[in-house]
Amino acid sequence: MRLKLTLRMLRVLLLPCMFILGIFFFSGCIGQEEEATYTVTTTITTSEYEKIEIKFPNLPPPGTKIIHGMDAYHSPFTKIDSTGKAVGFDVDVVDWIATKYGWEVEHKPWNWTTIVTALLEGDIDFIASGMTHTAARAEKVWFTLPYYTYIHQLIVPVEDTRPWEEVLSSGEIISCKLGSSSDYWANNLRAKGYDFEKLALDSYEFAFEAVLEGRAAGCISDSGFTEPYFKRNPEATTKLKILSTIGGYGVYAYATRPEDYGLRNALNYALTELMMSPEWDALKLKWDV
Repeated sequence: MRLKLTLRMLRVLLLPCMFILGIFFFSGCIGQEEEATYTVTTTITTSEYEKIEIKFPNLPPPGTKIIHGMDAYHSPFTKIDSTGKAVGFDVDVVDWIATKYGWEVEHKPWNWTTIVTALLEGDIDFIASGMTHTAARAEKVWFTLPYYTYIHQLIVPVEDTRPWEEVLSSGEIISCKLGSSSDYWANNLRAKGYDFEKLALDSYEFAFEAVLEGRAAGCISDSGFTEPYFKRNPEATTKLKILSTIGGYGVYAYATRPEDYGLRNALNYALTELMMSPEWDALKLKWDV
């Protein structure tokens, strides 16, 4: 009886000691985790990219050169005009932001299919070019707050009276923009069993031309291009029509490297300020977006 009591007492005495020792041990582990986390804040390592130094951990000071990555064929958001100058809604917004912070900005066209890689490898500093915020892209880059909402559309010749399901199951050619969300939708629809041949081209304008020239039965576009295109080319409305929308709404946002908190924060605050001002409406009116 006395032995049982002693063992019971030992358990009572030992349990608090073990708990205290556990706290010390666990605290040591946490301390090691925090130290390890801190040491990697100066670089980022992924499965695809080796160590990348943080370029903009804080707000870039006045005079900093910022390289703006853009699509040369995404009018009215970004394009290179006949003189070789970068123009468009996003170009004007980026210029406004650069003026606000006193940055020197370079508008650098890049192939849309590799522009995310260019950002991660440091060839450009951020992407502002009507880029859709998608889950796949968000695995690699961090987006700013969204600034534009759109929806995908199926464009066909005005004389085509077929329902959209029939057009997408006709075995005919449907055009889209290479590397864009419309390209994704074309692949997604084909994977779901719709029967058509995909023709991916370098721009929505080229995709529309394919329909106008009879090389494609239809085109998957997005309203961010379609509506301004019809406004600038009213004669096109006598030849093309919006047959149907596809899926839900999407949003455009600017893409930054995950570790560039300072730059991304600056872009977010500047976008918020501009979108709450009359200048935002003036820019939208200027570019018909």
